[in-house]
Amino acid sequence: MSLQLHGLWRVREALTIPATTRIVELLSQRLPNSIFLQGLPGLGFVGKVTVDYLIEKLKAKKFAELHSTHLTFPDGNVGINIALNGTFSLPKYEFYIHTETSPNLVLLTGDAQPNVSGQYEVADAVLDFVEKVGCGTIVCIGGYGVRVQREIGTVYGVLSNHESVDELKKYGVQIARGGAVTGACGIILGLAMQRKMRCFGLLGSTRGMYPDLEAARAVILLLKEMYGIPVELTDLDSEIADMKTKMESLQRIQAEGPREFPGEKKERRGGGYIT
Repeated sequence: MSLQLHGLWRVREALTIPATTRIVELLSQRLPNSIFLQGLPGLGFVGKVTVDYLIEKLKAKKFAELHSTHLTFPDGNVGINIALNGTFSLPKYEFYIHTETSPNLVLLTGDAQPNVSGQYEVADAVLDFVEKVGCGTIVCIGGYGVRVQREIGTVYGVLSNHESVDELKKYGVQIARGGAVTGACGIILGLAMQRKMRCFGLLGSTRGMYPDLEAARAVILLLKEMYGIPVELTDLDSEIADMKTKMESLQRIQAEGPREFPGEKKERRGGGYIT
């Protein structure tokens, strides 16, 4: 059998999943008792920012991709994403590994959520794969909508069993009291619980700002403490400070109202001005 044919066979036979969703292994990895961290686009982009930052700073290695007809744009259309350098790619999930910590980490990021009809199929494919890799704990990261500023910086937890409550509280996690977790974050947790896998969700409190870097920072700090992840937050702190400066400047401009620049003439009509 040629190497090319052998490669096609591996892609096809790696996992028994529906033809509309497939996972391509770039490297074969087995990491017993590893931690799976999932961060996809969602409320405040908290999960995605968290996992993308960890991938970048840990220099994690990509080892698999998931492609599915269910990964569509928010308006339901299908197509390709175009990068800043002009290159394009299909919407996909990307799996990364970091083996320099104990336990090892498997990280999942992506640029799209599955459509409603495909959520279960894609989540099942993800769980089939990470079970095969050896992940012992599933951690789904997302945003938790709050209305008051004083809750910013709080991380809420959702659990599949009561045994994890004390463990999460030990790290300052607030247990969520009601509500819902939608999209891939919620479905992966629900299906992982059905499989009797150890799983919980970490939700950074956010008022919905995109991207909410402060909410992601709170989750990263928590993960550092829980799993000893060696990641610095200096660059993220700089980005947060820069964003705050820009937001304050924008709010100041909005509060001052429209300005009349030198040489600009305004014609009064009725009760207002038209420039």
